Amino acid sequence: MSSGSAAYRKEAEETQIMGSVLVIGGGAAGLAAAIAAAECGDTVTVAEKMDRVGKKILATGNGRCNLMNTGAPRYPGNAAFAADVLSHCGAEEQKAFWEHLGLRLRQEEAGRVYPVSSQASSVLDALRLQLTALHVRVVTGVSITALHRENDGWTALSADGQQFRANRVIISGGGCAQPKLGSDGSALRLLTNLGCPATPFAPALTQIITDSTPIKGLSGIRVKAQVAVIDRKSVLHEEDGELLFADYGVSGVCVMQCARYAKEGRMLRVSLVKGMGFADAGDFRRELHHRRKNWAQRPMAELLTGLCVPRLSAALMRQADWGVRESSLCGQMTADMAERLTKTADAWLLPIRGVKGFESAQVASGGAAVADFDPATLQNRRLPGLYAAGEVLDVDGDCGGFNLMFAFGSGILAGLDGRNAPWTHENAQKS
Repeated sequence: MSSGSAAYRKEAEETQIMGSVLVIGGGAAGLAAAIAAAECGDTVTVAEKMDRVGKKILATGNGRCNLMNTGAPRYPGNAAFAADVLSHCGAEEQKAFWEHLGLRLRQEEAGRVYPVSSQASSVLDALRLQLTALHVRVVTGVSITALHRENDGWTALSADGQQFRANRVIISGGGCAQPKLGSDGSALRLLTNLGCPATPFAPALTQIITDSTPIKGLSGIRVKAQVAVIDRKSVLHEEDGELLFADYGVSGVCVMQCARYAKEGRMLRVSLVKGMGFADAGDFRRELHHRRKNWAQRPMAELLTGLCVPRLSAALMRQADWGVRESSLCGQMTADMAERLTKTADAWLLPIRGVKGFESAQVASGGAAVADFDPATLQNRRLPGLYAAGEVLDVDGDCGGFNLMFAFGSGILAGLDGRNAPWTHENAQKS
């Protein structure tokens, strides 16, 4: 598509743009909202502060765009509200939306749904082509800084002096995660300036920073593990999956889904025994005694051969305070040493120092209070004509397509504003 297309050129020469719907933010939620509203006959303008729409969509799912999940909802941030929204526009409704746009989908493991092309660009192309077909005006490079209610409509002002008037305004400018892709918190400020209560944004689905001493030399090593955030012996949250050691701490999906609970002073418990192929700690302990007997003359450094890489083996022995010499043999392992190593492998405690910031986070927790919005339409309960969708709301999900699914679902509902989706009739005729 030509960058000079009328639908996508910046309308810098106009000081006032009129329309029945103004969408602030051209990400997943905003583009879905714009299409849904235009399908219902609304005149729609999308105001996007970046130089093009949908930049964050292109970065999702490692460029493959995991756009929904057909499994049980996983939303640690305001799960009830997320479930309510998705009860109105869940997997089936969103599949119908994508089919209408010509995007074919494929379901993979754990309910994850991707475009059949496995390319995020296919998703963005489908959205942009539909915007053009519906004559949606997209204004890029425009940052909305103020929003005012006037008579029966709204007026929005941009930093460069443009004025937008609309009967309905849908705020969908994202949270604070990955600000280089356009999410900088400005959308939430528009809502709070209107008196909407909110929870400050915080990084979620991000890496955890730990004390570097116990994991020194382990950067780049991947293991299967069970991880849990511990606070005074209480387990706040736990996950299973692949863990990646780094210079600063640990990463991986299982770690990122624990990040919202990770605070300095708490501990990250890492259990490796099941990932090594053992049923439990007792099974691991028995293997150590078996090796002490059968590998008595082998160097102690070879004790965990076949269970983990040498660098991790050395780190576990250091953490277990073995203090072995290079000349030590497996047969010299005492019962107490075996017990300490078992405890380390089953419950390695890493002091948490914090989490990586918004630049690294896939999503942010916090946002506009969901109690202020109707889950069926996403309209503000106190301010008629004001809507919010996507990450600007205080909803965040786990990895696996849940965040994009909420963004698209809430955006579609905000655009429809209680009206029936026109594409449902089209799909009914096909069947």
